[in-house]
Amino acid sequence: MAKQHSNELQKETVKRFKKGESASSIAKSLGLYTTSITRVLKRHGLEMRECVGENHPSWKGGKIIKTGYPATYNPNHPRRMNIPYVYNHILEMEKKIGRVPSKTEPIHHIDIDRMNYNIKNLHLCKNNSEHQKLHASLNKIISQLVKSGIIKFKNGKYYSATQ
Repeated sequence: MAKQHSNELQKETVKRFKKGESASSIAKSLGLYTTSITRVLKRHGLEMRECVGENHPSWKGGKIIKTGYPATYNPNHPRRMNIPYVYNHILEMEKKIGRVPSKTEPIHHIDIDRMNYNIKNLHLCKNNSEHQKLHASLNKIISQLVKSGIIKFKNGKYYSATQ
């Protein structure tokens, strides 16, 4: 907001910011750059809100999907990823067992649907070996179903023969 902007406009900007409106929202409504607005606000002794979590303009309620798994914003959780989110299946298993599952205890999705973190769909494995054996047994059953004709393959897709 260069010198040509009136004191009245600056006062209005400060007032809107104090009411909770973001600097980027004010800038957009005035047709100005956000940096112009933040400069005025700093000149008036106002500190900018830290743009993390709920204060970030792209905040979507603390829910994301990472590698196909739903995750929740939880920056202080011991099992958070390299970003401040924890997979929902970990949080659900934690509620069930009353402790944080260790990284050496994989959580298996029984229906193979990563989006389904209902506790009835989750199985806590003792170790990675147990988890690998679960997947191997599933692959064996799938192979048997394909060989018996219950599951078919056509045009690059598997489908049920009963469809």
